[in-house]
Amino acid sequence: MLVGCYLRVSTIDQAEEGYSIEQQKDKLKQYCEVKDWDVYKFYIDAGFSGSNINRPAMQELIEDVNNNKIDTVLVYKLDRLSRSQKDTLYLIEDVFNVHKTAFVSLNENFDTSTAFGKASIGILSVFAQLEREQIKERMQMGKMGRAKTGKAMNWWNPAFGYIYNGETYDIDEFKADIIKKIYKDYLSGTSINKIAENLNKEGHLGKDKQWSFRTVRMVLVNSDYTGNVKYHGKIYAGQHSQIIDEKTFKTTQKELKIRQQEAYSKNNNPRPFQSKYMLSGLLECKYCSCNLTLVQYRPRKDGTHLSVYKCPSTMRKKMFTQRQLSNCISKTQERQMLEEHVINAISELQSNTSKIDSMNKTKLINIDSYKTELGKIEKSLKKLVNIYVDTDSLTIDIFNEKKEALLLQKDAIDKKIKSVKKNQPDLSVSDAKNILDKIEGNIAEAKYDMKYKIVRKLIKKIIVGNSRIVIKWAFEL
Repeated sequence: MLVGCYLRVSTIDQAEEGYSIEQQKDKLKQYCEVKDWDVYKFYIDAGFSGSNINRPAMQELIEDVNNNKIDTVLVYKLDRLSRSQKDTLYLIEDVFNVHKTAFVSLNENFDTSTAFGKASIGILSVFAQLEREQIKERMQMGKMGRAKTGKAMNWWNPAFGYIYNGETYDIDEFKADIIKKIYKDYLSGTSINKIAENLNKEGHLGKDKQWSFRTVRMVLVNSDYTGNVKYHGKIYAGQHSQIIDEKTFKTTQKELKIRQQEAYSKNNNPRPFQSKYMLSGLLECKYCSCNLTLVQYRPRKDGTHLSVYKCPSTMRKKMFTQRQLSNCISKTQERQMLEEHVINAISELQSNTSKIDSMNKTKLINIDSYKTELGKIEKSLKKLVNIYVDTDSLTIDIFNEKKEALLLQKDAIDKKIKSVKKNQPDLSVSDAKNILDKIEGNIAEAKYDMKYKIVRKLIKKIIVGNSRIVIKWAFEL
């Protein structure tokens, strides 16, 4: 019998007695000698975690099993194969069993070529998964301890202005001056967009090279600059020096809230950093799926503005060069024209709500029928297990065959239920009709704020092409 011996050790396991590669190898060789088995190959993954099967030697083992080069896979302990229940069962049931390759775990004395081994291996893999969860919990406790002692939490990506020294942060004096300038300019009344513009004009590079609204605002809300560390929403005193004092930071947070409230009072927009226009965020390019961007031109002589939506893939501004979607053929669309098109579509529904009912009847899906069918399968599974455990009327092969057939049916129905739930509308038909019925008069004559609210409630997405616009409603239609 040809045996493939799989050995694995992670960084953590290297410190544990009995887990070294050499110790595993000696024990597996001795076992094979006692059983008079021939070792085809030792598959060794040194320094690899058992959380997944993306390991070089593991992939080589799978390939050799698929090519029927070995008769048995032997490991020292089950968790050497994998610490994931899902991966363990996949390897045993979908790789080894399919190619009639037995699996033996020396430490637990399990052999899938026996009936007891086949029935017990799934139970044992649950404990392997539990062990992994315990390791994860210990790691989280370690991170919490690190935060409480003030050590750097984002050592792999320190805040702009700091350098990680292996334990905590050192201040980069040149970059720290930029951070101080950002806070000073903001508290003196300069807008975030203007600060970003000035920094770029002066040639100051940020983390992402060019400064933007997002990167400047991230600086203004980052508590690391006060000499503190943050973990899971809680602030702890850090070991690193502060660039911004606590008073300045708190004053900045208050100013951010004040400006947000002022923007709301001016634009009736509780999220002032998002557009006040009714279609912004809803428009998607038909050709590359990017969200369309609003572009406003300078006022005309009569004081009016020309506002258009463009696909960012077709724009030449530096901020969009990373998209590299120059093949997009999307054309510029006037904001007013798009808004009129959408309002007309809502107006048509408003005047004929019966259209919603007639079109919706063909799309109703009853999830309850799927759930009833699922309940029947689960009862059959329980009945099958009871028959196998309490009587001798089923062999292990027949039991597994019947179990697999039921599990396949269960999996198929689970997928149908998930698909239905995923595709369920955000808004019920009755709610949509209520919204339309409450509009006083025709929506085309309503105030802009009212149109804005109705559009955001009824529409999920609008796909814009050069010759056709498709509205994806938030309800079934």
